[in-house]
Amino acid sequence: MKYLTKFSLLLTIVFLLNCSPEKEQVLQINGKVIGTETASILLRKPNQDMRFDSLIEIPIVNGKFHLESKLENPEAVKLFLGEAKENGGGRYMPLFLENDKINLTIHSEEEFDKNIIEGGDLNAQYKKFKENVERKFNDRIKPLQDSIGELFKSDEYNSDKAKLLYAELRETKSQDEKLVINKKLDHLEKLGQKLSPKAKELKDKMQPIAEEHKMFQQDYIENNPTIVSYSFLLRELIYNKESIDINSAKKSFQILSKAIPNHPYNELASNLISAIENVKIGKKYTNFSAPDLNGNNIKLSDKIKGKVALLVLWATWCGPCIAKSRTMVPLYDEYKDKGFTIVGVAGEFYNTDRLIKFLDKEKWSWLNLVELDRKNGIWEKYGVGGGGGGIFLIDENGIILAKDPTAEEVRMELEFRLN
Repeated sequence: MKYLTKFSLLLTIVFLLNCSPEKEQVLQINGKVIGTETASILLRKPNQDMRFDSLIEIPIVNGKFHLESKLENPEAVKLFLGEAKENGGGRYMPLFLENDKINLTIHSEEEFDKNIIEGGDLNAQYKKFKENVERKFNDRIKPLQDSIGELFKSDEYNSDKAKLLYAELRETKSQDEKLVINKKLDHLEKLGQKLSPKAKELKDKMQPIAEEHKMFQQDYIENNPTIVSYSFLLRELIYNKESIDINSAKKSFQILSKAIPNHPYNELASNLISAIENVKIGKKYTNFSAPDLNGNNIKLSDKIKGKVALLVLWATWCGPCIAKSRTMVPLYDEYKDKGFTIVGVAGEFYNTDRLIKFLDKEKWSWLNLVELDRKNGIWEKYGVGGGGGGIFLIDENGIILAKDPTAEEVRMELEFRLN
């Protein structure tokens, strides 16, 4: 009888243990740093700005750091040392976050190749992909990259024309002059005259290998629709939008959004693809709404209908944006009553205090709207990088006439259309 009582008690305990709720899975990062005095670790999400966005920052205490958080979705981030925030960037390491235990060993920037990641299925997937890429491409691409590095060291990478322009760029402090010089550099690149003959030869040899790598990555995305693959697609959409194969990108997006529904990456990727497809000269502008400084929600189409318009995406912290905008002031004063208008959208963070002070000083009299903390996704919709701005000249029928035109180019259009 005693045996049966004890056996029943044991069964009851086992039953209760099995029925008790499982411990909720959370992200747990435990790490240590070696050979660096950095005070923190930074984790930057896709399309975030290092200087202004709210990055994940993990303090380091006695050479160790820890983060515990419940994630709604797995994410891809770039890991930087803390000083990258003040420096505006630095060397980084890809890292994939999910509700699992992840152990990190982080070295100084000079030895980031020694960093160790342990834990998480996504990190294991990325490590395997990287190893496969290295096996397939490193023997062919590394010698060419090393040769290009030698050209940089010996100042033989750029053409003589480009060297002169870069020298001017280093010497000038005027933002207006920098705009002109950068335009000339862009023109040299379009003509194929920016690189030295040696550099061009090496770039030409790298091109077919790069194309093969793209095909390898595309095949991986299509057969492995995970957050690792999504990070590859977002990287291409954000940093290589001028050269991306849009049909391949759309195919990848369809596969990934179906495999990973309701993930925030779906909206981000959709906006970026739409910008690449539609924000082009000869196509209709993308409409949006944003508040003015009084909090009134303004629709862009209501303000530019039937007019030649300049849409200026800028920010108080973007020197080149401000320089470009200043060159448009005389044009606005001359043509604002003849069918021309300017709508500015200031991409600000946290609050509008800095914007209000800036506009009080500059006295720009055209309409200025606010994109606060990227709430409306306007920069994404226009394919503009988070670290800068963009200018779009739009005709009276809503067709984009030019992207990032100079004041002289805008004047020529206004004289032709309005005089």
